[in-house]
Amino acid sequence: MAREDTLEIHPAYDEAHARGLYRTLWDSLCEANVVDPHLIRPDLMTWRRGSAQVAMRINPELNNVSIYSVLVSDVQPSEPLYRYLLAYDNLQRLETLGLLEQEGRWYIILKYTLELQLVSTEVLQRHVFYLQERADELDTELAAQFGGTLHFEDWQKLQQGDVDSVIDNLFG
Repeated sequence: MAREDTLEIHPAYDEAHARGLYRTLWDSLCEANVVDPHLIRPDLMTWRRGSAQVAMRINPELNNVSIYSVLVSDVQPSEPLYRYLLAYDNLQRLETLGLLEQEGRWYIILKYTLELQLVSTEVLQRHVFYLQERADELDTELAAQFGGTLHFEDWQKLQQGDVDSVIDNLFG
């Protein structure tokens, strides 16, 4: 990672395009009056929409933008939960649900990925707003069906690299 005040961009990226997308999305989120918007670091922002915690990360090394939502925390893994996650993932094109364990706590995470160099501001905004609405619906459904806690507010405390690796290894 570069200095804290800069955003490293892969050589294949147009740096101005990436920075512009990020800045425009941040401005649109602030104008949309989302709850608790935070710039965690130059490549990671987070906010809440309803009960869903949403984060967006620019991944220079992967040439993409990842949008994540911790849907439910402290869920207990079970065969019905695994079946639900697999069935959901089989029906989706871009978004995936994953189960992540860190320090004895289990989280259901929704991930959505877009290729950075192909994304315009309007497309990114449309996908972000779609995903945050979907996350706000899914978290309530999952907590009702499988237990766990909503209102995850500790995104910056999760090891982002671990989240990226686990989700990427499981679902690509």
